[in-house]
Amino acid sequence: MPVEQYLEVAQNTSFKDVLVTFFTILQYPAITLFTAMLLEIVLPIGNNLRLQALTPFFRKLARKVNRSENSAAQNLFSSVFLPFLLISIALFILLLLRFCIDHETILSLLILPFLLESKPILKTALAIKTALANEDKTKAKALLQPHMQRDCSKLSAMGINKALCEAVGMSMFINWFAVMVWYLLLGIEGAVLMQLVAVMNKAFSIKQKEYQLFGSFIYKFEQALLLPCTIVFFMVSLFSVSVVRILKNIKTHFKTYSSLTSGLILDILGSYANVSLGGPRYYSGNLIRLSKIGGQNEPEDKSPLKIYNKVRFTGILFVCICVLIKTYLYAANIH
Repeated sequence: MPVEQYLEVAQNTSFKDVLVTFFTILQYPAITLFTAMLLEIVLPIGNNLRLQALTPFFRKLARKVNRSENSAAQNLFSSVFLPFLLISIALFILLLLRFCIDHETILSLLILPFLLESKPILKTALAIKTALANEDKTKAKALLQPHMQRDCSKLSAMGINKALCEAVGMSMFINWFAVMVWYLLLGIEGAVLMQLVAVMNKAFSIKQKEYQLFGSFIYKFEQALLLPCTIVFFMVSLFSVSVVRILKNIKTHFKTYSSLTSGLILDILGSYANVSLGGPRYYSGNLIRLSKIGGQNEPEDKSPLKIYNKVRFTGILFVCICVLIKTYLYAANIH
């Protein structure tokens, strides 16, 4: 189309037409998700406004039904019933919101920024980096411990960086990337489900002795939800400049993963940053030796932020691919 025709079209287009076009484009799930990602970065959302704030409440509920005097069958039944009840309540509240806000895009933009969690772990990583730069390992361990199920009191500076790499990688993958994938799969209900299951798995983790039986169901449920997210993350990671190293390390370490999803994700991230992850750690006073995965070098103070940026880049690339696919299909339908 000649330049004159472009100018003529622009002159004949009203501001109302521009707004209509803008809101039409905004209704595409990938565009809505990208907008929510920007809002999560810009808005000053406190940790007390996120679903993670419900972790202590979920633990209290778990202690009420996961009693030592109960039989194994009773605790196993409670481990299925409590998550089902909490998920049902969350979906019911979401249904009520739909009655109040009869617009999918607006509802998603109101809720998604509170579900996507990329800033909390970034603030923790920066605070720990500052503490290590000041040679204050005690403060660094204290900042790291709430994000880990393992004992952090015996970690060296290198161990702190390695543990932080794992915490940053899995937190960004579960609480940010996986939420985006499930939003595109099932809408806002899928995003709420993914984040709620992640919070419950953290609240009664099988890595804590008292929840080894009670937390087994929610752990397996979360692993099932993370499986399609892991496949998507792996496929998008093939666009990385380190793809050869990533594929080589996956082939070498695949049989040693203690968990398919977390093992594969950490192997991809460790291979990208070329840092070694895994290894020995203490859970409830017991030494557990996990196989080493990822790259060859020991983690440095810059490694956690490198892994954080890798997950963020992968998520943005994934959303951009979805936008391009939707735009192509839209253009194909027009013609």
